[in-house]
Amino acid sequence: MNFFLNTPITKSAVNISHQEQVLLLGSCFTENIGEKLANHKFKATTNPFGIIYNPISLANALHKIIEGYAYTENDLAEHQTKYISFDHHGSFSSFEKQECLNEINSEISSAHQQLPNTKTIIITLGTAWVYELIGSNKIVANCHKIPAKQFNKRLLSVDEVVFAFDKIIAQLKNVNVVFTVSPVRHISDGLHENNISKSVLHLAIHQLTNKHNNCHYFGAYEMVMDELRDYRFFKEDMIHPTNQAIDYVWEKFADTYFSTETKTLNQKIEKIISAATHKPFDFKSEAHQKFITDQLYQMDELTKNHSFLSFEKEKEEIQQLRYFYS
Repeated sequence: MNFFLNTPITKSAVNISHQEQVLLLGSCFTENIGEKLANHKFKATTNPFGIIYNPISLANALHKIIEGYAYTENDLAEHQTKYISFDHHGSFSSFEKQECLNEINSEISSAHQQLPNTKTIIITLGTAWVYELIGSNKIVANCHKIPAKQFNKRLLSVDEVVFAFDKIIAQLKNVNVVFTVSPVRHISDGLHENNISKSVLHLAIHQLTNKHNNCHYFGAYEMVMDELRDYRFFKEDMIHPTNQAIDYVWEKFADTYFSTETKTLNQKIEKIISAATHKPFDFKSEAHQKFITDQLYQMDELTKNHSFLSFEKEKEEIQQLRYFYS
């Protein structure tokens, strides 16, 4: 008798390796996968516009990255003496106009320059509910705590989501676009409303993957909601997945998109990172000094065989500890 639902994992034709650039856009679940990739030394760029939940704003962000759009002061708004962009997360806001523009344009420019080397774009959709600014009907990525009366809230249609990505995906013929739906429930909309919203996202992705050969779907939503259907896999807010749940999805992600060689390299990297962050009981002991020497040697050997890797950060951390305890 089987007491556990298991999402079938098929090795994807999409291959993600350490040598190629990966761009991730979307909800806070995107941040989780992006952090995993970065920690394993992948060339991952995560959310150049900050965390964004709705597909229209995500399509707009991707379009601006592709064209290398440069924001000007005309693209900003001011709220309570702070400069904001309705296309960006609140983390880009600033009391200084130029500081706000500099940070926005720096992120876009960096992502744009990396785009020719980007083989995979991962987009995590969070909600189909959107807020339109009254007067302009602009769908905003973030309301920036502006009073709700200044926005109209509505549910996107499947056709709107598909239309928003159609032309962009056609421009990215040589890039694999992997869609996921965030397992994080937007309970502020209501549980029933959240389910309707997620359904719109699933239907839109289904149409896009059927329409475009370079579009794919990764079932992170099903892994969390159907396989890990227990509240012990959610944080205290009962909404966000725990680290254990994220690790589970990461393992499935690796089985889907990594080659055997990439997974083996990941294991070696994990050991080095774990050793570099280890805080010893007696740093000055001969045994630990030998341990440090061995780890530095392992880093050098790995970078010698894999020139695309860098452990400069880890080496610096070890040297700082050595200096601190000497």
